[in-house]
Amino acid sequence: MKRGILWLALLLFLSVVSAGCFGTKTPEDVVGDLSSNLDKISGYKSNAVLTLQTGSTPQEYDVQVWYEKPTKYRVALTSKQRNITQIILRNDEGVFVLTPHLNKSFRFQSGWPENNGPLYLYETLVHSIVEDNERQLTMENKQYVFEVKANYSGNRSLSKQKIWMTEDFKPTRAEIMDGNMNTLVQIKFSDFTFNPEFDKDAFDKDRNMTSAITSVPTIGGANKPKQPTGQFGVIEPTYMPKGVQQVGIEPVKRNGEQTIVLEYKGEYNYKLMEARPTAATVSYEQGMPLDLEYTIGVLTQTSENKRTLTWELDGVEFTLIGDLPEEEMVNIAKSTYGVGGK
Repeated sequence: MKRGILWLALLLFLSVVSAGCFGTKTPEDVVGDLSSNLDKISGYKSNAVLTLQTGSTPQEYDVQVWYEKPTKYRVALTSKQRNITQIILRNDEGVFVLTPHLNKSFRFQSGWPENNGPLYLYETLVHSIVEDNERQLTMENKQYVFEVKANYSGNRSLSKQKIWMTEDFKPTRAEIMDGNMNTLVQIKFSDFTFNPEFDKDAFDKDRNMTSAITSVPTIGGANKPKQPTGQFGVIEPTYMPKGVQQVGIEPVKRNGEQTIVLEYKGEYNYKLMEARPTAATVSYEQGMPLDLEYTIGVLTQTSENKRTLTWELDGVEFTLIGDLPEEEMVNIAKSTYGVGGK
């Protein structure tokens, strides 16, 4: 009898603790309300600071996101270190990666962000919570704190994430950690608004190219710096996958442009092409934006076992093509940042 009373007291205690944490709601109720809220909203605007600890030095970005249901997106990423803004834009014409200070854009057909949503999108945070049946939920300073799995294909070292949300499900902060619970990626939201109104041309490509140039200061104080032209030194990535060696460097003509081709063979076989293209817009039939920390790349599956990753840095366009896994392509691309030409 005493044992039964003890168990009953324990159950009553746990129910009181649970009620103190979540009111009359269970954790399942909270997650259900979160999912329902995502379905009901017509869109959102957010401003945040994204900090990446995955390289040798931290990288910080101001991130502004506009979303209008069902498929319009505008994500402006401004690097605090380089003072340069790039924009990911999705409208009825397709998906674009805009680099306004160079008057350059990539255009491609893509399912982004459904295929690979980044941390700064509200839908990504919500889906990671709803879809993880092993999620943990606690309360901290009148905010929900969710601990869930991290699933980002470009970086397998990211394994856990914590997400803080207000009681009306506005995100205030998120962290992604490695297996040792070291924080590698952090985002802090300064403001978040559900169901905002947007100008008619808010997601127009031309408007975003020109408004970003005039509204964002650039290096040296000029509104629109000239795009670099002419020859450049060979930029060799500092990262090379294990079991791979460089077998050649050759200048060639590609699409009418002078191009340097670096070839690698071994465990993986790939080529890295470097050029200063003159075309203002480059189009791809398939692909998706890929965060390379210091810039945005375009990843395309060219065949069953071959991928192409294209990115631009200080006027030089890089094209990496081969049988590499996505994570290795990202490592190579990141290692071109800050490397002087030879």
